[in-house]
Parts: sequence; structure tokens; C-alpha cells
Amino acid sequence: MVVETAGEHALHRAFNKHGLGPAAAEQDDLYLPHTAMVGIFEHAAKHIGARDFGLNVGRRMPYPSYGLWTKYVVTGATLIDALNRLCDSVRFQHTGAIVRLEREGTHVVLRHYPHSPTYPNTQHSDHLLYPLLYFLQLYLGSQWWPSWFELCYPRDANANEIERHFPSPIRFGTGRVGVAMPASCLTARRIISQESVSLTDLEIEDPIQHFQEPLRSIIALATLRLMEGKTDLDGTAQLAGVSTRTLQRSLNDEGISYRGLLDRVCERRAKQLLTQSNLTITQIALALGYSEHANFTRAFTRWTGQSPLQYRLRIRAR
Repeated sequence: MVVETAGEHALHRAFNKHGLGPAAAEQDDLYLPHTAMVGIFEHAAKHIGARDFGLNVGRRMPYPSYGLWTKYVVTGATLIDALNRLCDSVRFQHTGAIVRLEREGTHVVLRHYPHSPTYPNTQHSDHLLYPLLYFLQLYLGSQWWPSWFELCYPRDANANEIERHFPSPIRFGTGRVGVAMPASCLTARRIISQESVSLTDLEIEDPIQHFQEPLRSIIALATLRLMEGKTDLDGTAQLAGVSTRTLQRSLNDEGISYRGLLDRVCERRAKQLLTQSNLTITQIALALGYSEHANFTRAFTRWTGQSPLQYRLRIRAR
């Protein structure tokens, strides 16, 4: 949406504002730390001058937009089954956040509590409303609307630009994002057919979800910086919003050094490029910061027990 409204340069500016280069802006399958994502939303909305920027981003995100995780959630046959799956597995989509189903009188409210309650997150909060609505409509029908919505921030002078999108009232300043429904909705059955997806499938797709914050963000940022050819410890710590000492302590708690972390990140990125691109081995080596093809081959063989070419051929032969 940023590109459509203000051009690709504006998107890159939003990412650069948070220390993320153009390579990060062009990848749609990379995990971004929550504070960086929130900041990108706020910066992009300010640059475009659209109060409903975040809401319109969310409106363009039907339920498949969240990938395999959403398929796992809607494997639940009834709405209550799906909501339990969502609450238990939200870490695959957003580490640090809490999602709860809470009763309020004759209603239940699906509530998303932000990772950083004091961090400005107007646009990011707005963008959650439509995806939550679309998810519930898979069980309750496309014409269904909630009894009310909740937004974490206080009502501002331009809140009517958000309210006009919905027939349901919005409660501002609640400290969370929520969607309310009568408790009787919980027994509704899924309307669409859905292939079965297991928790194991999610774990295989997203191996870094096993790490807790701030380490998960550190791994993600190291991956993004590696794409820019940067591997220094200080730069990664600065982007993660922690001191170098805190970063090293987090790594030590997991029994890994920063060099070991870079090896993991480099191996993961190398496998992606070998399987998902047609770059030559030399081009991949250079993209990962190796000055010579031979050095990359030795490192990859040490990580996996096979050369990059052998790995590529084996995967493509499947």
C-alpha cells in the first residue's frame, strides 16, 4: 500500500528509519521484531498522511495472509476450537503478545494484548481489526459483525476515519485490541473446507519460534543485517534496542556465542537461497559476505555435512 500511494522510495524510507535496509523491505517472508514493525506502520502512515493507513492495510489481509499459522488455527471445526488454537499458538505469529478469550456478561471478547503497551502503536493496532473480523467470519458468515470492537489507544480527533468503516461501535483506550461477540457464537462451525495442519508443521516451518525474546528478535535482525552484508555485534544490538552486554547475556543464557548465532543465521539463509533462487553458488557466497566461493563451501559443508551444490541437487530432486 505504501508503494501504491507514495512509491517504493517511501517504503524504503520507512524501513531505513528503523535501521532496516531495502533488502528487508523486499522480503515478505521474514520475521520482523514487533517494535520495528510497529514503527514502520507509524512512519509510513505519517509519510502518506493517512489516518486510516493501518486499517486499510488490514482490510487487504484475508485470512490466508498469515500463512500456515492461520491454516493451523482454522483447522478447528468449531469457533471455540479455533480460538483455543489461536491463543495457544500466537507465538508463531507475534512473540511477546498475549491473546485471550475473556467473558464480559453475556459476551466473550477475543483480546490481543500488545507486546509493548507504552509503545505508540495506533496504526498497527488498527491493522488488526479486519484480520480478526475475517477470521471470525469464517465461522459466523461474511455478513456477521461484532457487538463492539476495542482499541488500545485513546480516541483522537480523527478517530471518525476509523469508525466510519464499521457498523459496530469502537471502545477506545482499552489497552488492547478486541472483538466482542455473544457467547452463543462459540459453537458455530467452520463454513469453509480446510486441510488439516498440525503444530509440528508450524514448528518445522518456523524454527526460530523456539527462542524467546529478545533472542528471537536478535536472530531476525541478524538475518536482515546479513542480507545487507553486515555482521557486527554492536549494530545488531543497537537495532534490537538492547546493549551489547545484554545481547551477549541473552546468547550466553541459550548456550550460544554471537559467532555461533551468525553461523546458524548464515546456514538458514544459505539454504533459502539454494532452494528458492537460481543464484550461482558464487553469487550466494558473496551475498552472505564470503569473499571466496571455497570459504563458503567449507563452512556450508561443516554445517550440513554436504556441499552447497550437493544440497541444492538433493532438494531439487525431491
